[in-house]
Order: sequence, then structure tokens, then C-alpha cells
Amino acid sequence: MNDIVDMSQFVEAKSDQLNTDDLLGGPRTVTIRRVTGSDGDQPVSIFYEGDNNKPFKPCKTMRRILLAVWGRYASDYVGRSMTLYRDDSVTFGGLNVGGIRVSHMSHVDKDMVVVVMKTKGKKAGIKIQPLNVDAPKPAADRAASWATNFIEQINDAADFEAVMALEAKYAERLAELKEKRPELHSQIMDASKARMPVAETFDAETGEIDSEESF
Repeated sequence: MNDIVDMSQFVEAKSDQLNTDDLLGGPRTVTIRRVTGSDGDQPVSIFYEGDNNKPFKPCKTMRRILLAVWGRYASDYVGRSMTLYRDDSVTFGGLNVGGIRVSHMSHVDKDMVVVVMKTKGKKAGIKIQPLNVDAPKPAADRAASWATNFIEQINDAADFEAVMALEAKYAERLAELKEKRPELHSQIMDASKARMPVAETFDAETGEIDSEESF
């Protein structure tokens, strides 16, 4: 049985930036982590998650797209995503050399057509489609999980003395919870109160036994 081998990882260009050959295996959706600017022919470097320090350096046409869709301040791009693909129709010096283009962008709610200067004296519209990125899962509420587990221990305790021992053991944690998450602390106290023993008193006038919680 043959192993599953991803050939695209073996053709990546040895360079300090993302190249068209790196996209031979297909489009790549990236999430931006940093954008820097400098002088030179490729003044913008877009670093993204998992880039291995090989940033995407957009050409002037793509820089115009980014400006039109996401605005002028590159700091706003951090955390946003876009899909990059290899466009074999890109020419340079009369040769089809290919280039990296953007097809989809997050923070866009509908298709956009951006008109840019494509060649000297000739403009063209470039279509950008919305990129649906799954919303990040909310961080686990550790305090709520701890409170739920503690309440289960209270309910499973052999008697109220065992409950009091639990509260003494985790007194510091309970104090912190009371300060930071009072709603959770109240739930724990309610569970603890429910385990309090019931004291019985005799009413001489009625001859009945009254039950009341002892405090």
C-alpha cells in the first residue's frame, strides 16, 4: 500500500517569499498575522500563519485590490484571511510567467469588482468574492467547568461534614470565585446549603414536630 504523499511540499521554491510555484498544488487560504512596508520594488510583505517566514509580497495590482477592499491601513488586515492562487495568464516581458492573485477575501459580504490599471493605458475589473471563515470557537470557560465539578462533589458527598471539608480544602479557590465570578459562587453555596442537616423541634402547643434547616 502506497503512503499518501503531498507532492506540493517538495516543489516549494527556495526563496524568502511566497512564489507562484508554491501554489502549483492549488489555491491557499491564509490568515494575516503581520504586514510590513519598506522601499524597493516589492515594498509590502504580508506575513501569515504558517508562512515559515516566507511572506506574500503582493504586486502593485494586488496592493490596489487590498487598498480598495480592506482600506488604507494595513494594521487592520491582521487577523483577516484571503485566498491566493496561481494565475498562469500573468505576463512579463511578453512571456507567461504566472503570478499570485487574490480570489477571495474575508470581511466582504458580497462580490466586489475592483477596476484597476492592468496594463499600460488599459484598465480591467478584478472580481473578489467573500471568504467565509469559520468563527473561532469560544475559549473554554474553566471557571464554570470547575464550579460544575465542585457542585457534583457536593452532591456526592457522604454528609454535610464532608461538604464542609471540601469547602475548607478549596477555600482559596472559592474566595477567588466569589470575587471574580459571583454567580458561580452563589450556585455552589446553594448546592452546599441544600446539603445542610435538618434540625427537628417539638412544638408543645400543637404536639407536632417542626423541621427547619440548622445554620
